[in-house]
Amino acid sequence: KMAKALISALDAMLDAEIEAGVTGPLINFTATFSFAICAACLDNSGVPALGQMAQLDDAMLNPEKYGYTPKNDVTAAYKTRFTHSFNTASPATDVKNWFLPAYTIRFPTTPVYIGEYHR
Repeated sequence: KMAKALISALDAMLDAEIEAGVTGPLINFTATFSFAICAACLDNSGVPALGQMAQLDDAMLNPEKYGYTPKNDVTAAYKTRFTHSFNTASPATDVKNWFLPAYTIRFPTTPVYIGEYHR
C-alpha cells in the first residue's frame, strides 16, 4: 500500500504542476524512508532503507502492478526528478560502509540524502 500511495502522490504533484502552469527548471521529488530493514519488501537485501527504495523503484517503473493507472508519466518523472532520502540515528561510518556501497550499485544515477540525522 505504501508504494501505491507514493505513486498516487507523485501523479498528483505532476497534475498540480500542469494545473499551475509550472515552467522552467522543475524540482526533484523525494519520499523519506526509515533507515530500517524492510522484511516485507520484495527486495529484502538486508541493507537498511534499501528495501523500501527498491520497492518504490519497482512501483514507479510498474505502477499497474500495484493497482494504479497514472494520469501522467510517473515513470519518466521518477527517472529524471527523484531523489531518495532516509532518516537515521546510525553512526556515519555505518551509513558509509553499509548503505552507500549497496546504494550506489542499485541506484548509480539517483541522488540520495539524509533527511534527518539523530545523533
